[in-house]
Amino acid sequence: MKRRLAALAAAALAALASAMPISAFTPQSTAATHALAWLQTLQSADGTVAGSASRTEDTVLGLVANGRAVSSFETAGKTPVDSLRSHIADEEKTAGNIGGLIMAVSAAGLAPTQFAGRNLLQDLACTYDPSTGAYNGQLFNDALAVLALPAGSAPAKAIAFLRDHQLADGGWEFGAGWGSDSNTTAIVVLALTSANGMTTIVKERVLNYFHLHQKPSGGFEYSAPFTPPGDSDPNSDAAVIQALLALGEDPTGTAWTLAGKNAVTDLLTFQFENGGFGFSRPTSSQTAAPDALSTTQALVALASKYLPVTRTIGAMPTTCPSVATTTPSPTAAPTVPQLPATGAPPIPMPLLAAIAGFALMALGWRIRRRAR
Repeated sequence: MKRRLAALAAAALAALASAMPISAFTPQSTAATHALAWLQTLQSADGTVAGSASRTEDTVLGLVANGRAVSSFETAGKTPVDSLRSHIADEEKTAGNIGGLIMAVSAAGLAPTQFAGRNLLQDLACTYDPSTGAYNGQLFNDALAVLALPAGSAPAKAIAFLRDHQLADGGWEFGAGWGSDSNTTAIVVLALTSANGMTTIVKERVLNYFHLHQKPSGGFEYSAPFTPPGDSDPNSDAAVIQALLALGEDPTGTAWTLAGKNAVTDLLTFQFENGGFGFSRPTSSQTAAPDALSTTQALVALASKYLPVTRTIGAMPTTCPSVATTTPSPTAAPTVPQLPATGAPPIPMPLLAAIAGFALMALGWRIRRRAR
């Protein structure tokens, strides 16, 4: 009997371990630490990073992905979360903005249903158009909204909206008529994966797309080059690394390595001595310099993680109050897309608890309640 219990317990623990998110490649911790140190020099007295709400959100996601406490990243006693609270209006302009905010708040261990006096899930629900299945007309922003949804709450029509917009080449485009690009493709892949909307056919087509657009440097660029063969950039490298991880691929494996180069090794070539990442490599010109966008977007990929870093907890409201604050605009300005940053979708808590609990009981361990 004891042997049977031990075997069952071992099987349960093995199942639990196999379901846990693991790193496909060794996290680039040193590079991430240096990048965060440089970013902290750009933090203002109210906690904002590089004067941008999006960069502040990305920093929160990067800190958590790399095992750093958000509270450790502060200036004058203010952290990035303090900034998000005080600039809530700037954070809720579109569904994509709300989605990024929800992911950052969740990663920081806070409840998105009670943040800065708002229920962020309610705000996001009010951007949804049930007639089309879109939270936002632009696919990049729409995907950010879907990524922020609690597990199992993505409407079937929302999943179909993203999946049905895959182009013939296997990618997705930021706006109608723009043509596919690696960044929008990557974020849609993350959204579909998180919503359990990825199919075998869609996956095969998008992997072919990424293979076709991988550069001799081992990395990726935003879209088709003006002058073939083109070159990679750190934002696209970071985006595709996350997408490949979400699809169960190893970005450093043989399938994604060209003459010893891959997206991870390529991403590192964009880091400067001061720790920041720049859109152009340090050796490309005398004017090349690090920038906050490239640096914050590299953080989660460096950790060998992908969005969402922490899955949103809470129930999505099914209705939008008739008397509400101004509903965010359904369409964002046509700017260059930006990928916030990831981790594998966590196991549903009930299943996690059940597996762990069964294993512990089978082994006869005593569980003591610990005060937090």
